[in-house]
Amino acid sequence: MSHELEARYDTPKERLVGAFEVQGLSFTEPGFRGCAFISASADVPPGGVVEQAANHYRTWLHDLSFGLARQAGAKDAKSLAEQLVLLYNGAGVSAWLDRDPAPKQRLAP
Repeated sequence: MSHELEARYDTPKERLVGAFEVQGLSFTEPGFRGCAFISASADVPPGGVVEQAANHYRTWLHDLSFGLARQAGAKDAKSLAEQLVLLYNGAGVSAWLDRDPAPKQRLAP
């Protein structure tokens, strides 16, 4: 996603918001079923390769959010990143369970 954000958006602040716009593109794809890591993690016992893959994804998402917040000049980049991760996850789950791509429009200013 980092490369896509850099290709689509010029400034760090645009990339911060753009992460949700890029995520929202997947909401309208046929067969969208939410985050594969969340879905897979719900169905397997802890400690295996699925958990490792999900943890790797979670680290990536947190690092991406922190980097975007820091680059955009957030005073408390860590706190903002935590909020962004919650919004990102919530948007994906809502779009999937509600079968409604609208969270993309509600998150983007």
